[in-house]
Amino acid sequence: MKKTHKIIGIMFMVLTIHMSAQEYKFGKVSKEELLEKAYPLDSAANAAVLYENKKVSVEYNSSDGFQLITEVFKRIKLYNKDGFEYATEELFLYKNGSDKESVTGLKGTTFTIADGKIKETKLKKDGVFKSEFSENYNQQKFTMPSIEEGSVIEYKYRVVSPFLSIIDRIYLQYKIPVKKMEVKVASPEYFSYKKFSTGYLPVNLKESTSNDKITFNNKVRSRPTHGQGGGTSFYQNSVDFKVKVDNVESTDVPAFKEEPYSGNAQNYISSLSYELSFVKFPNEAIDYRSTTWEDVTKKIYKSPSFGDELKKTSYYKEDVNNLIQGATGEVEKVSLIYSFVKSKMNWNKKRGVYTRKGVKKAYKEGTGNASEINLMLTSMLAYAKIDANPVIASTSDRLISLFPTLNGFNYVLTRVKLSDGSIFYLDATDKYGMPNILPNRIVKGMGRVIAKNGTSQMVSFRPTKPSANIYQVQCQIDDQGIAKGKVSISHRDYLAHNFRAVYATKDDESKVKRFEKRYGITELDEYTIKGVKEYGKGINERFNFIIEDEIEAIDDEIFFSPLLFLRDKENVFKSDDRKYPIDFGYGFSNKYMVNLKIPEGYEVVEYPKTSAFKLPDDMGKFSFRSIVSNGIIQVVVDETITSPVIPADYYPAIKEFYNQIIQKENEQVVLKKI
Repeated sequence: MKKTHKIIGIMFMVLTIHMSAQEYKFGKVSKEELLEKAYPLDSAANAAVLYENKKVSVEYNSSDGFQLITEVFKRIKLYNKDGFEYATEELFLYKNGSDKESVTGLKGTTFTIADGKIKETKLKKDGVFKSEFSENYNQQKFTMPSIEEGSVIEYKYRVVSPFLSIIDRIYLQYKIPVKKMEVKVASPEYFSYKKFSTGYLPVNLKESTSNDKITFNNKVRSRPTHGQGGGTSFYQNSVDFKVKVDNVESTDVPAFKEEPYSGNAQNYISSLSYELSFVKFPNEAIDYRSTTWEDVTKKIYKSPSFGDELKKTSYYKEDVNNLIQGATGEVEKVSLIYSFVKSKMNWNKKRGVYTRKGVKKAYKEGTGNASEINLMLTSMLAYAKIDANPVIASTSDRLISLFPTLNGFNYVLTRVKLSDGSIFYLDATDKYGMPNILPNRIVKGMGRVIAKNGTSQMVSFRPTKPSANIYQVQCQIDDQGIAKGKVSISHRDYLAHNFRAVYATKDDESKVKRFEKRYGITELDEYTIKGVKEYGKGINERFNFIIEDEIEAIDDEIFFSPLLFLRDKENVFKSDDRKYPIDFGYGFSNKYMVNLKIPEGYEVVEYPKTSAFKLPDDMGKFSFRSIVSNGIIQVVVDETITSPVIPADYYPAIKEFYNQIIQKENEQVVLKKI
């Protein structure tokens, strides 16, 4: 037996060495790769990166000087149709003035098996698409041809960039598993980069140095002397220098699993980022390139497309003077101007820190980007003697900036500070917004308030007060297990705002269908809704219902949960552990008040008893109160999450918290015929 184990161990070691020594050459895909039906370490994977090689280097050429070169070679296995999305690659190429990034050497091939032979289909021009993505980015997208289940695709390309200050984020993990990855980042000793890492996977990074040299071609023209003609001579000289090299090698990288309430999951995927700290050439002073947030905000404020736009007032003076004439205080002025801009301006869905056509033209046309609309609002408020400042922000889908950078922001809104110290954040792009009630794209983001002198202050937009949904149910149960009743639902604060954002322009039939989909209520009538257009106030929905599948009648007994269709039936938190925070966006409460009248001739023999429990550090609580009196079952339930973001360390606690909620809400009332 021991000998058998030893042989198996040796075979395993040989196999492991063979796999780790496997070479990946472009255009050399094996039949074994094509015939593989599932990823060995993750059978649920729809696709997998079989190999990726990325080389990033700062290189010199005589015509363009130093450039940032990124070379990518990637091979991907598509196991099924759900993995086909990985056959498309998107590249975002930065541009600033006449300088821009470009792609060269793009090649790609799709490999399939046909009649037992490997078939190759090359990527052609009709599979490559180029477009302008934004003011500062072009987009180049390509889709691999002739893909089918089981295909292997591979492609390579080279990105040439004149911008050395920031190396694009290098992903060390994807939402699909990675079999093998090799990353190399090299820069001459003259360029010093700071490294930043994200994610929870260990990074196997090795630092080393190598030698290199730059050869300069020089041309010298001599003057004519003593009647003899001049001439031109050529010579070369070389400069030796050291190259700093970072190498990362990874194997069997697990897929990044997106969990419920992830926020922007991109912030938690393992990656490396580099920022140029300083440049130091021989015999020259150090040129510091790293900036502070103060440097960034001052630069933004001094821009003609930002600070100068705030100073313009002539285009709105007459309208604002008429608007606030007779206004008696700060709050009234803020309300009038804020409502006016929301009403007059329409957001064109474009984000950005800088204006494009300018506030004056945007005002005339009644449409503009986020910067134009909210810089306009800020300027109007300041003109009306309100303490108002612009806030530059990154939206919730934007990666959190690991270091101060102009690219860290893509939005503008307004902060108002009243004389009593009250602070309001306003976003006039949002028709349903109110002071301190901001759209979801902003709530989960981050921002910095900018003062006129360019100083700034980090701010969070997360509300401190939980928003609430309040459910009131009056219901009567008959001896056949059929329940008839009325429901009143009140949405408050952010939950009211989100309701408006989704349903304000939809008809009542669409609103009713969501109850059928979410709760399984098929008999619902007399639906009414109030408050949708009363911004800043709650929304109330009412309807009548009939249900029977929530109640079980067997012989002389009836069984049901007192929350009926409102109870939580399944815990959304299913994973055994979690490596990154739970992001709810904002705190919230679900409150249920249910009165159930039992059928005549029956008595309550069992019902859920009053109980309560909570999360650590007051991050959330749950209470369940029940009373039985005069044939009526009264239940009051409060589920509250007070913390918008809960650290991953508390994941076991919150998973158990919801397990207990589900267990409690699914406890049964038992009625027995007298």
